[in-house]
This record gives sequence, C-alpha cells and structure tokens, in this order.
Amino acid sequence: MTTQHTSHGSALARFRESAGPELTMVLVGFVMAMTAPIELLYAIKLGLSPVLVTVFIVSSAAGLMLVDVLGTRVVTRIDARSTAVVGMAFFAVSEACYGLADRAPALIAARVVQGLASAVVAGAALQVTIRMRARPHRALGSNASLQMLGGSVGAPVGGILATQHAGVDGYRIAFAVCCGAGLAAGALVIVLLPRLPASHEVGGPRIGLPRLAVGRAARVALALGLIGNYLRSGIENTAFPLIGDAAGLTAAGIGISLGVLSMVEIVVLGTSGPLFEKVPPARALVWALGLGVIALGTLAVARSLGGFLAAAVLFGLVDGVALAAPPVLVVATSQDPSIAVANYRIACGVGSFSGSGSVNLLFGALGTMGCVVGGGLVLLCAAVLAGSRFLGEMRPSRAQ
Repeated sequence: MTTQHTSHGSALARFRESAGPELTMVLVGFVMAMTAPIELLYAIKLGLSPVLVTVFIVSSAAGLMLVDVLGTRVVTRIDARSTAVVGMAFFAVSEACYGLADRAPALIAARVVQGLASAVVAGAALQVTIRMRARPHRALGSNASLQMLGGSVGAPVGGILATQHAGVDGYRIAFAVCCGAGLAAGALVIVLLPRLPASHEVGGPRIGLPRLAVGRAARVALALGLIGNYLRSGIENTAFPLIGDAAGLTAAGIGISLGVLSMVEIVVLGTSGPLFEKVPPARALVWALGLGVIALGTLAVARSLGGFLAAAVLFGLVDGVALAAPPVLVVATSQDPSIAVANYRIACGVGSFSGSGSVNLLFGALGTMGCVVGGGLVLLCAAVLAGSRFLGEMRPSRAQ
C-alpha cells in the first residue's frame, strides 16, 4: 500500500515537472481567450453609447494596474500555484458577471474584475516559470507561445458558442460556458502544478508600492518590455485592423491576416530560448525592430490580401522577438527574478493600455500615415534603447 502510494506520488511529481507548466499555459490561454472576441460586441448589443463603450474598453486597466502596481509584494511572496487558482476563480466570476449584466455599470464592473483576474493569472504564470525552470530564458518565450496557442483555439470556440442563439442569448451562453471552464481550469491547475512557495528571504506578502530601485540596465530592459507590449497592442491589435478596414479588406481577410501573424509569433516565441543562447537578446531585438520599420511600410502600401499577409508575416517576426527578448533581459539584469518579472508586468500593463489608445487617436486624427509614422518613431526609439551600451552583448548561458 505504501509502495503504491509512493509510486503514485513519484509519477505525479514527474508529470508535473515534465509537462505541468506547459499544459497549464495552454489551458489558461484557452479559457482567457474564449470570450475576448465577443465582449466588445456584447457591450454594443446591450445598447451602450460610444462614450460608455470607450469607458468599458479602458476599464480593464483599473484591475490590471491595481494588481500590477500594488500587488507586486503579494504575488512575488506567495505560492504561485495558489495565485493561479485564485486568478482563475476571479476570472470565472467576471464571466458570470458578464452573463448577468444588462446595464452599463454592471458590465463595466465585470470588466474591472476581469482585468484584475487577468493580471493575477499573468503574474502567477511568470512566477511559475521562474520557480520551476532552471533556464527561464528558454521557458519565458515558450510559455508565452503556449498561452497564445491555447488562445488561438479558445477564441473561435467562444465565437461559435455566441452564434448558437440570436440576440444576446448566445453571448450569455458563451459567458456561462467560459465561467464553468474557468472554475474547471482552476481545479486542474492544482493537479498540473506542485506547490511553488516563494523564497523565505523575500518576507511576507503585503500591499504596497513596488520596489523600483533597479539598476540602469534593468530600467532599459523594462522600457523595452513596455514598448514590446505597446507594439502588440497598438500595431498588431489596433492599427492592423484599422488600416486593413480602411484599405477595403474584408473582415475575413483581416482575420486571416491576424491569424497568420499570430502563428508566426507563436513559432518565434517558442524558439526564442535557443536563439538567445546564440544571439544576444538585445542584438536580436535591434534587428527585429529594424524589420518592423519595413513591416510598417509594407502595411501602409498594401491594397490586397497578399500585401497584408506579407505584412502579417513580418509583424509576426517583429512582435515575437519584441515580446520574447525583454523579459529575458529583465531577469538577466536584476538580482531577484521574482521582483524583476513583477516589475515587468507593470511595464506590460502600461504598454498595452497606452498602445491601443494612442494608435486609435493617431488613426482618427491622421489616418493610415499617422499610424505608420507614429509606429515608426516608436520602433526607432526602441532600437536605440536596445542597442545601448547598458545591455551590450548580454546573453543567457546554456547552463542557466
């Protein structure tokens, strides 16, 4: 009896070590992307005015920044598995609130809770990576690609569920299913991951402002993390659809282009670890950002699906490196990896929030050329930062 129990425990431990984090990332990505394509449409169908729709879009930043700014001394000091479970539970609650909402205040409140849950889960995912993997520079990009892979399946599933009934009923079915999936995912995380407590040296959890006293190289790396998420939120998720629509591309064509972009991005993220052992992450980032200028030019002159697909492939390469390199540099330039990735989460939140808003304003005021010129300036500034002497030829070693 004892032997069987020990054998079972050892088998579970081996499974958790070999496949637990990877399966967790796919599962989390799947659940959290299920209703992402339909939330904005749901708000419009409920009759929210353009002003309230805008408030709805940006309100998720409240929950995100609350966790990412005031919660860095909590997320980094508690068990990462417990954090992930709590985050998925909050996400399930937000989906239930979506389904029950019929007025703007309830809908916006659901959005705030969803932003909070997303930040908790994202922070937990980073802590899982650095606590379970001896070479986090390999796992950071790979785990991000696995989350995107799960999301690439989850988003169509949620969209299909939303079309099963007319009006808002189909949407509410999708939210209900996603709520159940979130609770199930939280339970599965307990099986997939071992307990992952924080180091005793960091002290107990407490709410407060993050520790931002980091060296100059780490500050440069954090700035690059902010810009990487600015590019994904502003160029990939905002400018690309807006410019495509303005050029007469159909919704299906835009969707196909963005699907191609995501698949290229997933491949780059998944192979970034071995790449950064051969090429310094900062140098790879300079090359990628230079390619981004070419990608913007391709997007500006594209008038057919073929042109947009070419731009999508280029942007997939650019965004993949721009998302993979900064967290590796942040960890490599900081003394405490847990605190480093918590600060990185703040940079991600600021970049994502500012990216979509500023690019949307640029497009509204100046059209396609405003997006292209503004995005090009951001790319050039980021390339200068990535090529600075503070990062130099730093690269993770194979022994890390």
